[in-house]
Amino acid sequence: MAKKYEHNDLMKILTILGGLVGLASAILVIANYDLPATYSAFDRVVSGIVGIVIAVLTLLCAMRPDDPIPWHWLVLFVLAILLIVFSGLWGGVLVIIAALIGLIDDL
Repeated sequence: MAKKYEHNDLMKILTILGGLVGLASAILVIANYDLPATYSAFDRVVSGIVGIVIAVLTLLCAMRPDDPIPWHWLVLFVLAILLIVFSGLWGGVLVIIAALIGLIDDL
């Protein structure tokens, strides 16, 4: 059963928005709008594909809690760090804010 936080709806909204922004950023990484020109095409494609997978996992975590991935603030924090590394800053920041809200609710 999914953990029910006090601000569960706000966390889900922030996580879904972060996943969508991360997905868009990962697609832009593949299209070469986000990385410097020193990266090769192979690096862009691999980074973009990994970013897309992580963004989709983030969306699944928010839309279907505890089905593929547990709905917990620590899992959100890890997904946010991975989003920042592979797809961009802003999607990860939204998910980190959701994870911090979950941490504060857990205390």
